[in-house]
Amino acid sequence: MDRLRSLIRLFLGFALLSGVGWLCDMLTFVLLDRVFGVPVFVANMVSSYVGVTFVWFASLKAVFSQQSSHHSGFLLIYWGFQFCSILLYSQLMHFTANTLHAWPGIAPLAVGVGILAKIIITPFNLVTNFLFMKLLVRFMDKKKHAYV
Repeated sequence: MDRLRSLIRLFLGFALLSGVGWLCDMLTFVLLDRVFGVPVFVANMVSSYVGVTFVWFASLKAVFSQQSSHHSGFLLIYWGFQFCSILLYSQLMHFTANTLHAWPGIAPLAVGVGILAKIIITPFNLVTNFLFMKLLVRFMDKKKHAYV
């Protein structure tokens, strides 16, 4: 039971920081999508890296109790995973936006179908990011203990 409670606490901390990262991501996305007319897929690729980089640095220390300065190699692994994740979720978001656009009454919404699609896929992205980050931190701990 304590392990489950600990996992929930970790997830909630990660979710909170991811929420801040998501706001950075969303603001960048809205700027690119609505102001500059960048295609949804490209806007999501660019804006997502703003958010995930914030989440990396903030959650390593605050959630997973790691010093980020000692893990630059793991940052590259994280960015590699995020590249694949962002590609997958951008494609899913593009498909979702096109599907929403075809629904009567959805297309004229003030927020736009791209933004609505991003909101829909976010919970799935949050869970996969948490699981990968937790796995990566486990490898960081093993590497740290191997040198002690």
